[in-house]
Formats: sequence, C-alpha cells, structure tokens
Amino acid sequence: MLKLSVKQRQQMDSVTEYDQRTVKAFASLKLTPREAEVLFWISQGKSNHDIGVILGAKTGTICKHVEHILSKLNVENRTAAAVIALEKFHSLPERDERQILWRQIAIVGFVVDQFSDLSLNIWETCNPIAGLIA
Repeated sequence: MLKLSVKQRQQMDSVTEYDQRTVKAFASLKLTPREAEVLFWISQGKSNHDIGVILGAKTGTICKHVEHILSKLNVENRTAAAVIALEKFHSLPERDERQILWRQIAIVGFVVDQFSDLSLNIWETCNPIAGLIA
C-alpha cells in the first residue's frame, strides 16, 4: 500500500489544482457530480488510490465510480476516459480571457475620462494666465 507524505497529500488536494469549472463541464457528459470529480482526477493522471485519498473515499468506491464513468462514456479504459475529459476541457470557452479584455477596456475608458477632465481643468486654468501674459 502506497503511503503518502503530508506534503504529497496537500499537493494533491490543493485548490489551485482543483478546477470547479472543469468538473462542471465533465458533469455535462451525463455524469454525477462525484463521477465528474473522479474523471477530473483521472484526467490529471491520479490512481484510484490517490483519488480516494483526495476525495476521502475508499479505493473500492472510486473503482465503482470509474466503472460507471467508463460505461457512461462508452470507453474501455481510463486513458480513453481521460482523452474525452481533456477534449471536453479544451472545448470550454475562454471566458477568463474575455473578462480580462473587458476589464482592460473599462480601465482604459476610465483613464481617458480622467485625462480628459484633467486636460480641461488645465486649459481652464492656463487660458486666463496666457491672456494676462499676452
């Protein structure tokens, strides 16, 4: 039986490694939420034992989930299931990039507004001074 160190368990259970959006996409493959989680970890190359440790479940339970996943996806092994999972992942829209672009556009708009107001204030201040000098 494989014994994992505390550091290995923390790495396997880290929030950065666990993508909720990806799991939701996998659930759209007609999987239960738990099967979607298991498929996510299969796609990350984890063994049934490792997945059990991560999800706090017995290896036998994970094996049952894997059986159901293979059946629902109509594939013969976990590698084929991982390929389907990765294809699904790559078909997800790049929502995050669009959000970043819109934020950047909003920031540029704000800066332009502020610069415009500043320029107008400078013009209103400098114009009378220019008239006095001339």
